[in-house]
Amino acid sequence: MTGPLDGICILDMTVGQHGPVATSMLADMGADVIKIEDRSGGDSGRYMTAIMGSKVAQNFYFENNNRGKRSLKVDLKKDRGKEIIYRLLEKYDVFVTNFREEAVKSLGMDYAALSQKNPRLVYAMGYGFGKEGPDRRRPALDLAAQARGGIWSISGEPGQPPPRIGAGMADQVGAGILAYGIMLALFTRERTGMGQEVNTSLLGSQTWLGSLSLQAYLFYGRTASPVARDKSANPLWSIYQCRDGKWICLAMLGSDPYWHEFCAAAEIERLENDPRFKNHVARGRNAVELIKILDEQFGGRNREEWVKRFNETDLIWAPANDYAEVAGDPQIAANDYVIDYDHPIHGQVKMVGLPVKLSRTPGGVQRPAPEFGQHTEEILVELGYSWEEIENFNKDEVT
Repeated sequence: MTGPLDGICILDMTVGQHGPVATSMLADMGADVIKIEDRSGGDSGRYMTAIMGSKVAQNFYFENNNRGKRSLKVDLKKDRGKEIIYRLLEKYDVFVTNFREEAVKSLGMDYAALSQKNPRLVYAMGYGFGKEGPDRRRPALDLAAQARGGIWSISGEPGQPPPRIGAGMADQVGAGILAYGIMLALFTRERTGMGQEVNTSLLGSQTWLGSLSLQAYLFYGRTASPVARDKSANPLWSIYQCRDGKWICLAMLGSDPYWHEFCAAAEIERLENDPRFKNHVARGRNAVELIKILDEQFGGRNREEWVKRFNETDLIWAPANDYAEVAGDPQIAANDYVIDYDHPIHGQVKMVGLPVKLSRTPGGVQRPAPEFGQHTEEILVELGYSWEEIENFNKDEVT
């Protein structure tokens, strides 16, 4: 399968979700990604099946985060283990890690050491709270970055505890930013021949995610707060619960162009010319009253009935789906955001597709996530090691 990164070779010394997802994104686009794992047990993500129950055979977490890669198990505390990485560096383009900086330096895998081996190397580091500052050495995981980055302060309902956002949101956003940084450095190297260090962080990515609210504070000195759903200033920019308990989202930010059609679709024609609601400003002044009316109106039908009615309009709206509904959404299927995949172990499975589509070099799921150390011998052979040397590596617990 042709991808835009065919021929790009990446050494991936990452764990968890933040770093692994970034390199998996690049593997989907054709890069040859070698996942470097400590021979004593590998990435802890390999043991995440407990989240879904001990009897689950497929590891959704590791598969999602590491598809498309090859696995090399090696003991980097041993000089002969380091030698393997140094030999790989002679032909590889990128080194990526989200280990803490002290750990990377103790292994001799920091930028200063590796760039001497390959001056054209793009060296990417995914930090927790950033490379500089008083908390640069503190450990960080997804939830801590969400909390510190501010996104909780504008989410949820007033007076309620800050809402934790699931699915590793900080890790996922951080992964996208890390992959973006790698691509920028590769693009620069293609033009100049110059390698460089790239650093991103979970905190920086969350700061960027909330940049609109942060920028408003920087300009005006005022922080945004969560707005109660039933007190929203724009009733057509909100969510409503239907009779079956499911929710529907209205997303008409500038509501005046939609008001006539919305009144017809929602069967509230009687309100179209009501002075309380006749335009956006009036609806804002009387929002609480209109929201109560719409709550009652939407609560009178199941969501599917509203979906049928709204499908016949040009209004901006969407069902508020859970992930079972996302998986079955025909729009998701039509755009290959979920795909069928012939897994070599589990047979025909569904997998998350690519969010970026290229017409000539589309990329795609290149291979499943690797078994622990699955490609160690293959990689060593490619590096020119003899079978005797490979056997000795294994015997001496180097690989």
